[in-house]
Amino acid sequence: MRLPKKGLSTDIEQVKQMVDLFMEANYKRYDKFHIWDFVKEQKEKGLVKYFGFSFHAEPKLLEQLLIEHPEVDFVQLQINYADWERPSVTARANYEVARKYGKSIVVMEPVKGGSLAKPQAAVKKLLQGYHPDMSCASWAIRFAASLDGIITVLSGMSNTEQMKDNLSYMKHFRPLNEEEQKIIQEAQRLLGKSSTIPCTACHYCVEGCPKSIPIPEIFSAMNKRLGNGQMAEAVSDYQGAVAGKGRASECIGCGQCERTCPQHLTVVDHLKECAEVLEPGDMGK
Repeated sequence: MRLPKKGLSTDIEQVKQMVDLFMEANYKRYDKFHIWDFVKEQKEKGLVKYFGFSFHAEPKLLEQLLIEHPEVDFVQLQINYADWERPSVTARANYEVARKYGKSIVVMEPVKGGSLAKPQAAVKKLLQGYHPDMSCASWAIRFAASLDGIITVLSGMSNTEQMKDNLSYMKHFRPLNEEEQKIIQEAQRLLGKSSTIPCTACHYCVEGCPKSIPIPEIFSAMNKRLGNGQMAEAVSDYQGAVAGKGRASECIGCGQCERTCPQHLTVVDHLKECAEVLEPGDMGK
């Protein structure tokens, strides 16, 4: 099927729709041929310990499948920092759906077909500036492996050198630290695929806030979830930031913060989102 040339965004949306339609048709075959029942029977017989499925479509369908088949143990998802917010992949949204239903995850395409082993010059300079002795591929794999609920990260290797590189940092795995998480967020921004809030923590917005809301600290906490998938850490940081101060939900929408923000952020809207996601009672969203 040839896609009409209507611009990149149109093509991406059409590709996404085609993938979603294929996945929907494919999963219906699972029902038609009783594949779910067959695998459950093998598990009951002790022939299979765990079973799951590979998924390439939108989060709405993934949620439907996990509701209909709670017996599934894991899901295989395409996850890498470049595709974290890419519309045709929806990596973050799919990851969050899987974790919402308590499913473990096998990661595919952590280095995005090898492209993140040799990223664009600005990203390469950023990564090597912090860790001159670490490969760019290691950043991509460690990003995926640092997420909560990951069983394993599947890395395609073309030669012995690449295998040795992977073993060098995965044998005694160390998750990305806070500085490294922020570097990944900057890499996402350089790639133009970031949903993080571009707050520079100048604190101009805080000085005149009638509710004494620590806006930069709240945005920093939210970015852990948006850029790095660290939901528990985001909630913990948020609770620490607002202790004895104003909460995101207490914003009265006066707009003082937006008038003083040098980045011209829609602070009020961002605070509403932070309140929905990070405040107690809404952590499952």
